[in-house]
Amino acid sequence: MTEGQKIKKVGLIYNASWDENLEVIKKIDKFLHEKNINTWIGKTSVEDSNLNLLNELLDFALVLGGDGTLLGASRVLAPKGIPIFGINTGHLGFLTQTSNKDVLEFVEKVLNNEYKIEERTMLSGYIDNQGPLFALNDIVINRGTSYKMIHIALSVDGKPVADYIADGLIISTPTGSTAYALSAGGAVMDPEIHGIEIVPICAHTLTSRPHIISDNKTIMITFNRPHEDALLQLDGQEAFNIKDGTKIKIKRATHTAKLMRLPGKENDFYSVIRKKFHWGLTTY
Repeated sequence: MTEGQKIKKVGLIYNASWDENLEVIKKIDKFLHEKNINTWIGKTSVEDSNLNLLNELLDFALVLGGDGTLLGASRVLAPKGIPIFGINTGHLGFLTQTSNKDVLEFVEKVLNNEYKIEERTMLSGYIDNQGPLFALNDIVINRGTSYKMIHIALSVDGKPVADYIADGLIISTPTGSTAYALSAGGAVMDPEIHGIEIVPICAHTLTSRPHIISDNKTIMITFNRPHEDALLQLDGQEAFNIKDGTKIKIKRATHTAKLMRLPGKENDFYSVIRKKFHWGLTTY
């Protein structure tokens, strides 16, 4: 959507696990129709989602929920080039912004082009060359329900890098560096960095440390030993079983997630992490 372009249709996507979200969506829907703007309403929850039914052209999508809701929506919307504006009704809110308190005020700002687009790197994953599977935060290989560690080998652009005996391996975008990767000991990455972070999960060897590679490289993961219950997970949401002998290829996706951000210091990346991580607090 460019400045001066007439808005024809807007997606309204909400986390259906919270009843109050539907009431807010109805309010936004009425507001947009009064401005002669059509809408497409999608819902997502742990039990149900209709986002994969979307086959219409949208100027942008408003996503109401937490960061998890936005992550799920991004895997469907980003490949279609649809910009996303997240309205936070969840917990942390790294990706979503504002709240539902003054939601119509913020929707009006978006309609008036009072926003900027942040292009966020996404990952493409391939299981035995089948795919692609997309992720905005991370692609994780883990041991699943088994109590046994997995034995995996990592190569970058065909060059062997490391063998891991671990609970798993996190392949993270800069956006995902503040999520699971951070909990597992990874570094916080500025979202403008063109890199991919590799973080082992509870590695058996103390020298198995997180590291960052250029995002123009291709990662290949193979198994050194058979493992029955291994999983590949996308953004901690979708999971796929991995069979013995499987090869997993991961690289930067050809598309980005276009996040619509309102201007203002409170929406700046470093202001957000200072607030969410309490980095701005001084203790004596």
